[in-house]
Order: sequence, then C-alpha cells, then structure tokens
Amino acid sequence: MSDPYEIFDELAEIIYVSDPDTHEMLYVNESARRIVGDWQGRTCYDVVLGRDAPCDFCNIDRLSTDSFLSWTHYNEKYGRHYLLKDKLIEWHGRSARLEMAFDMTAEEERRQALETRLGLETLLVRCAMKLQNIDGFAGDMTSVLKMIGEFLEADRVYLFQVSSDGTSFSNSHEWCAEGVTPQIDELQDMDMSWVTEWMPLFLKRETVIVKHLEDLRETSPSEYEMLAPQGITSLVDAPLLVEGELIGSIGVDNPAAVHLDHCAEFFTSLSYFLSMELERHRAKERFRELSYTDALTGLANRNRFIEDVERLDADGPRRGFGVIYVDMNGLKDFNDLEGHAKGDQALVAAGRALEEALEGTRVYRMGGDEFLAVVLDASAEGFGALVDTVRERLAQTGCSMAMGLHYAAEPCLVDEAVRRADGAMYEDKRTYYRSHPASARYRE
Repeated sequence: MSDPYEIFDELAEIIYVSDPDTHEMLYVNESARRIVGDWQGRTCYDVVLGRDAPCDFCNIDRLSTDSFLSWTHYNEKYGRHYLLKDKLIEWHGRSARLEMAFDMTAEEERRQALETRLGLETLLVRCAMKLQNIDGFAGDMTSVLKMIGEFLEADRVYLFQVSSDGTSFSNSHEWCAEGVTPQIDELQDMDMSWVTEWMPLFLKRETVIVKHLEDLRETSPSEYEMLAPQGITSLVDAPLLVEGELIGSIGVDNPAAVHLDHCAEFFTSLSYFLSMELERHRAKERFRELSYTDALTGLANRNRFIEDVERLDADGPRRGFGVIYVDMNGLKDFNDLEGHAKGDQALVAAGRALEEALEGTRVYRMGGDEFLAVVLDASAEGFGALVDTVRERLAQTGCSMAMGLHYAAEPCLVDEAVRRADGAMYEDKRTYYRSHPASARYRE
C-alpha cells in the first residue's frame, strides 16, 4: 500500500489530519467527508466546528508523538458528542496533528437520560418532603417551585388554580429565574376557553409538553395567543385533578431541552401530590370560612369579628372610624307571635339591609339579634350619612331596631369604640322597652 494512511478510509470513525501551525486541513477520511463535505484549503476549526478563529480549547501544545491525548467534546455544529484521540504524527515528511473522533452521542444521551431520571426521582422526593414541611399550600409554595425551576433550568414555574365555579383560572404562585419578568399579575381571572384544546388531555391526567411553541400556532390558537406574548418557546403543563375535576395546573416555561423528553412521569407523580395538597388546603379554607360565617344570614360571625378587631388593634389606637351596633327590638315577642321561621326571616332581612347600606364594609352578626359594623377611614360627616342610610334601609324591613353609635374623632382602639357603641345601643334599647312595657324585659 503506497500510503499507510489509506486504511483510514476503511474505518467508520471520523479521522482528519491538520497542520499544527496553520490549522490547514491536510487529510479527511471517507467517513468524515460524508459529514463535512468540502474541506480542502480550509482550517480544522472552520471545517469541524464552524468557527472563524482557532479554538480557545485547542490542545496542540499538549500533543506528542508518543501517545494519544483523549478528551470529550460536544460539537455544536453537528449536534453530536465525541470521544476524541489526538497525537502528533509524521505526515509526508512533516509534523501534523492526527485526530480520531468516536461518535458517543447514543451513549451520552443514554447517560444523560439516566442522570435526568435519577435527578427527577430525587427532586420528586424533595418536593414531597418540602410540601410536608411547609404545610402545603398554606406555606411557602414558592420554595417548591424554585427547586423545580432550578433543576429544570427553566425561566418560570407557576401554579394555576381554577375558580370555585369552574369558569376561570388564576396564577396563584410563581417563581422566576433571575432576569425573567413575572407574569402573575397579568394572569388573573383567565377564562377557561383559553385552554379548550388542552382540556381533554388534562381530564385524562396527561401532561402537556410543548417543545416548540410555534407548533401550536395552527393546532391550538387559543393557547398560542395566551403564551406567545410571555416569551415562551417551550413549556410543560400538568393538570391538578380531584375526583376527575380540574382544580388547577403546574406549569414550567422554557425548561432546558435535555429534560423535556424525560419529565412526563415526574410531573404525573408531582401532580398527584399537588392535587392532594391543594384539595386539603381548600378543604381547610372552606372549614375556616364556615367557622367565620353565620349560618343563618351568611354574614361574618363573632369569630371573624374577634380576629378582625385583634388585627386592627395590633396597629394601636386610630381615629377616623365609626362603629354601628344594632339590636332588633322585640324579637322574642315576634318569635312567640309569628313563629321562629318568621323571626329568622326578619334577621336575614335586617342583615341584608345592613349589607346594602354599608356596601364595602363587613357586617357581623354578633349572635341572637345583634349586628355590628366597623366603618373604617370615614369622616364624621360621611359616617353620619351612612348611619342615615342604615336607618332608612332598616325601617324598610318593618323591624324596630335599637342602635348604638360611636365615632372615633380622637385616637382609640376599635375594641374600646365597640364597647362604647354597645353601651349606646343598650341605652337606646332601654328607651324602647320603657315605651313598650308589654314587651319582653330589656337587659339592665
């Protein structure tokens, strides 16, 4: 054989020879020619890597004629992983660099897939433990989203919750990578029609994985219209379901491509954990709300009143607010004569009249026939006008009501103002019963 290097053309590996000083390509074997095409008169960094200058990782100064230098490299131009072996050789009477490239892409992808799956399994355990530590949705859910976002190298991770009537959804929690613009304020009360195309998949508990957002332009125009303005190029969205009902979803914007092929199982498992936690949180909130709501009138109850006053008084004395304390006169007589059902209707009517007159102010049923409202940030004149409106609305119900008022022109605690209004209300009630001696006794 006239040229001992002709055997290289018989090999499947990629082999080339270049000048160590000028980087000019001197030889490319058949396997390499099929990949790089025209190579003559060009440099190795141009042909192999698509660069216009020598590589900053060039290892020519580390090569020798004694042994091969082995190293690995991901070639961005061809999208392949290679194991490389380099050494100096004599090439037609001159020193030259020989490089042999073994395509390790399949092995590297298998390694990365295994590493990703193991990492996702570990992440799932960490998320489950974190959810327990923070008491789920009652705690700092952003810390869970942060763990997911950092592992997936994503721009944004977020949770959506579906409204109780199932007509809209809102972004409730969000984590953003540094430099990424938050979207949570823009994604509130979104109509469910935005996710029409994905709903059948969500209801089958399938995770939606979009590798290229442009693929949705024709197939899912509603989803594309919502996502494109947010700078999203790829995403993952997994449903949160309870007994077949969609209650929310967890989404990830622009995760690293290496994770997209392996994250479906992770999000399926994670969605179970999050679904249970969200339903548990909602149940606790429903029970909490029930504990703060009067069953008859639907108004806030004494429990809510106590908590609200404690919160308000934690800031110390304040001025510029008023308290309205109302008590229905003669309820016992009404119940005795008309029946308790009619008495309950009268209480509901009184509560509704107070809510309408004091729109925007929380009205409490304190128990029995007593109602109370704390009107914050009101001038004396404004408070007086509201009181007149309250009297008019209550008069329209046909029920006689005793009323006690206190306006805090000087700083005082809300609790103190309530006591003063309570005292004024009972004085008004005594006046009523003195003029109606046949009615039930009033409290001394």
